[in-house]
Amino acid sequence: MSQPPLKASIFKEDPNIKASLYELESQLTLRAMFRRLFLVALSFSAHAASLPEGGKDLLPADWQGSVKVPNKKLICKSERADFGPQGKGWRVEVFDDKASLYQVQLSTNLDGEVKSGDRLLMVFEARCLKGSSADDKGRVHAVVEVKNPPNYVKLGQDAVDISSEWQTLFVPFPASADSKPGITHASLMLGGKKQTLEVSNVRLLNYGSAFDLTKLPRPVIHYPGREADAHWRKEALARIEKIRTTDITVEVVDAQGKPQPEAKVSLVLKQHSFGFGTAVKAKYIMGTDETSAKYRALVEENFSAIVLENDLKPFAWTNGASNDRKDYRQEWTLGALAWAKERGMKTRGHYLCWGPWDDWSEKLKDQPAAIREKIMTHTNAVIHGAAGLVDEWDAVNHPVGWESPRRTVDQVVGPELYADVFKAARARTGVPLWINEDQVFREGRQQDEFYDCIKGLIAKGVRPDGIGNQAHFHSSHLPGGPEMLRISDRFAALVPHLELTEFDVITNGDEELQADWLRDTLIMAYSHPAYSAMMLWVFWEGAGWKPETALWRTDWSEKPNGKVWRDLVCKLWRTQVSGQTDIDGTFHARGHRGLYEVTVEIAGQKIVMPYNTEHGAGMIRVVLPSK
Repeated sequence: MSQPPLKASIFKEDPNIKASLYELESQLTLRAMFRRLFLVALSFSAHAASLPEGGKDLLPADWQGSVKVPNKKLICKSERADFGPQGKGWRVEVFDDKASLYQVQLSTNLDGEVKSGDRLLMVFEARCLKGSSADDKGRVHAVVEVKNPPNYVKLGQDAVDISSEWQTLFVPFPASADSKPGITHASLMLGGKKQTLEVSNVRLLNYGSAFDLTKLPRPVIHYPGREADAHWRKEALARIEKIRTTDITVEVVDAQGKPQPEAKVSLVLKQHSFGFGTAVKAKYIMGTDETSAKYRALVEENFSAIVLENDLKPFAWTNGASNDRKDYRQEWTLGALAWAKERGMKTRGHYLCWGPWDDWSEKLKDQPAAIREKIMTHTNAVIHGAAGLVDEWDAVNHPVGWESPRRTVDQVVGPELYADVFKAARARTGVPLWINEDQVFREGRQQDEFYDCIKGLIAKGVRPDGIGNQAHFHSSHLPGGPEMLRISDRFAALVPHLELTEFDVITNGDEELQADWLRDTLIMAYSHPAYSAMMLWVFWEGAGWKPETALWRTDWSEKPNGKVWRDLVCKLWRTQVSGQTDIDGTFHARGHRGLYEVTVEIAGQKIVMPYNTEHGAGMIRVVLPSK
């Protein structure tokens, strides 16, 4: 049973916003109830679950005989087995929690073809033997990928939890790439935890690109703290009221300083101090067509900060110098930044230096001095070119990268490269300089090496002004609010200024999960005192890196995650209060920090003026002009 909704005093002045808070609590409770009902139905129909018609099998009928099994006797034991009603398959015992995900896998070549956009469904039966894992649950990472070392292009993936009873598991996803004959595999990856799993009847079905992805069966994914009455969320909402809101006093007097009671006062938050932002493309901000106009309107209405997705990166900045290209032009870049500044939006500059190897740096890998020179040339040019239009820079992006073992340019150019980039940038601009990396919320190499990289810079006397966490998520790993808060504390102890800089989440078509994860990530970040911004990486399907992660569809209709954003950012946390001054001529309210429009009306007079509460409580004095 859910707890009573929080009594948020910030909303006592506005019944509409108060109602939104109650609506949020009610929606959470109803969603949880429907999820429980679905799980019950799924558990009863597990083995006999029917599949939609029209799917083409891509795996051999004899899956047991065609599968490639791991040959790692120190890590795991694999054996064929006949599971009776569940058919023939494999029993795999993983000996050690330290075995990596990829070290233990059951892998099969695809028989058929897959095109990008095809709707795929992996189906299999499995159970985890009781007592074989610490929590009596198993976990399988289902992956379809092109294995072409050193490249492993994933067509789709997700992770599922396995109970101790036989069940049918479903993993639906849209293919993100084409298959390649002979080297495309469907794999069940079993590493990552000590467990014994029994698996049978593995199938991969292709329903083509026109099939409705929502019609495919899927598991209900649980992440820690997703439940409607999660204690961590209630604590976070209470923290938000404490640290993100402030007392506001409006004093109304006449020209002689006499207090004016019963004056009508309204406060409307026009722009949050917190950077509720998004990545944008300069060509759409500066475009003159109808699409660009709709694009700009969404940005202006829903966000208080922007970052240019690619326009300030070396290739786009350099190629755009001619101002005659169809994709990037420096005049668009500078114009888009100016457009945002005119509207009071915070602007991020992305980026000065890129850690991983790129096409241009690979060509210069035997010339470290040339790599350094090109990085420093871009740093100087872009800081100078965008001077006065950027509020903060990602000085170093992906300092440790995603490859394991690590492959980044500083390993060739020299260990002082990143520190030198910070020093060079600080000599050219006074705005804050950030360091930015992905997968910070996932335990492992990337998180730990990023932490050590920051410590190393601090030891060299080059402390970053802020730490950016790109926050690209996938439904196969959603750590939950409490874990994200814990990891945030770890990094805030190094530098107490954090941002989520590129948020998105792939859920393979599960829009409810996508909405819930956005909700909880928003609440987590806004409730933590070290965060100053949360930036989306894609807001509209028609223009973005991963269209599935957008908040608005190509036809501009709002997705469930878009409703979550608007309900929280544009309603619940965008203060609108009104009332009358008391006998002393004052009006008291409490609201979220940011730039307000203050309106005072009395005796036929109307005064409208701005007031900024970014730095906390204060009083604005409104003096009525002489009649």
